[in-house]
Amino acid sequence: MDKQPKQKHVLVAEDEAFLLGMIRSLLSKHGVRVSTARDGQEAIDIIDKDPPDLLLLDLLMPHVDGYAVLQYRKKKKMKFPVVVCSNLSDKKSIIKCDEFDVNEYLIKSDMDDDQVWAIAEKYLV
Repeated sequence: MDKQPKQKHVLVAEDEAFLLGMIRSLLSKHGVRVSTARDGQEAIDIIDKDPPDLLLLDLLMPHVDGYAVLQYRKKKKMKFPVVVCSNLSDKKSIIKCDEFDVNEYLIKSDMDDDQVWAIAEKYLV
């Protein structure tokens, strides 16, 4: 009997409810298991309990920001891919993310469903 392939798990760390819902429904539609975090501490708690196959990460979140999540991932030597989804489009932010081995950097205002899915799919294959 064939074993079912393990369902891919994506953690979406985003404090903007509308965007979080949009990304969750997009990924779910493609059969991906989605966990959501509204701030960096929630993201870290989920990463500890259930490491994702991919992390979609906002940098500016309440309480604990995305950089703290990246720092935590680096400290723990975790290797899952990270795609930053941010409104910060300045060079300094992008360069800072490079130091944390971020795989892709998307500007939220430029994102659409097709682009988000194409990037997610690339890391989930």
